[in-house]
Amino acid sequence: MDIIAFIIGFILGVIVVGIAIEIGIKKVTNVTPSSKHTNKWSISEISNPKIMAEYLSDVDIPKDSKILVNKYLDKNILVGLDVKEHSGIKGNFIVGADRALILSGPLKKDEVAIWTVEEEIVKKLNQEFDEMWSEAEKMKF
Repeated sequence: MDIIAFIIGFILGVIVVGIAIEIGIKKVTNVTPSSKHTNKWSISEISNPKIMAEYLSDVDIPKDSKILVNKYLDKNILVGLDVKEHSGIKGNFIVGADRALILSGPLKKDEVAIWTVEEEIVKKLNQEFDEMWSEAEKMKF
C-alpha cells in the first residue's frame, strides 16, 4: 500500500510541478503595434520627409521636404520647395528614416492614413521614392 501511495504521490507531484512551470514560463507581453490608423496627422511629425503624391491637395509642407508629385491642386504651394514631377506615381505616402505615413487617398488634410514604423515597409518605401526621384524631372515654376 505504501508503494502505491508513493507512486500516486510522485505522479501527482510531477503533474503539479509541470503545471507550475508552464504557468511560470508564460509571460504576458505587451507588444506595441508597429502600425496604427489615423485621420489626424502632420507631415512635420516626420523628420526630412520624402513625399510621394499621385495627387497633392491642401497640406502644410515643411521646407526640408523632398516632393515627388504627379498632379497637384495648386502649384503655388510648391514654390521654393525641392519638387520633381513624375507621371508614373501610383499612391500617396510620406516617408522618413524611421517611420512612414501611408494615405488611403490623395495627399490632403484629414485623409485616412496608416502610420507605420515597420522597418521593412519603411525601407521599401524609401527605395521606391529614391528610384522614382532619380527618374523624375525638376518642376519648373
